[in-house]
Amino acid sequence: MTEPTAPEHRARRVVVADDDAFTASLVADGLRSASFEVRVASTALEAWAIVSSWDPHALVTDLNFEAKASGAELLRRVEQKFPWIGLVVLTSHMSPELAVEDGGGIPTGAVYLVKSHLRGIEMLEVAVERSIAGLPAPPAVPDSETRIITSAQAEVLRMLASGASTKALAEHRGTTVRAVETMLARLYGALGLGDDEKSNPRIAAVKMWERGQVSVRSNTD
Repeated sequence: MTEPTAPEHRARRVVVADDDAFTASLVADGLRSASFEVRVASTALEAWAIVSSWDPHALVTDLNFEAKASGAELLRRVEQKFPWIGLVVLTSHMSPELAVEDGGGIPTGAVYLVKSHLRGIEMLEVAVERSIAGLPAPPAVPDSETRIITSAQAEVLRMLASGASTKALAEHRGTTVRAVETMLARLYGALGLGDDEKSNPRIAAVKMWERGQVSVRSNTD
């Protein structure tokens, strides 16, 4: 009598989306070492094409891509059309509003990870498994060195990081240069930055943004 054949085990499939090749390779290799099957995308549009054709169990994506489409838009599209796919955000920023303009609209069920807080591939593996199971990870908790700003200040800081001038900020917000200068002074104050001849608060603010040392005050605070 022939012994029954055991069902074939299929590895969990994960799409990794990040326009930084080094980060994407590091994340993909780590997940593969944990027995996931991984495909990598360098843009949100490429990630959407892979998700649509490959039927993955989970998506791990950055928010800020150089291309026009953002990771936030990608997450919303996947949630709407493929609600069973686990969603994981892997970003440099404590708050999505600091990464992209439409960051406030990322799906509430997404597991949110800050790159600087990762302490090994095990954390990412757990995050992916939790996303597949529909169990969001606890939100990132700011430490004592994290500065808290408002959502309006986050928009200004994000534009500073993109190289926007004071005049460009004024045009974008439909206000005067003097009003923007006041906003910048308040932003620098919230970040604990001085404004004197020996320092450049604009550069210091952008460095804090790059390092993930800033968080946006929640509406419930």
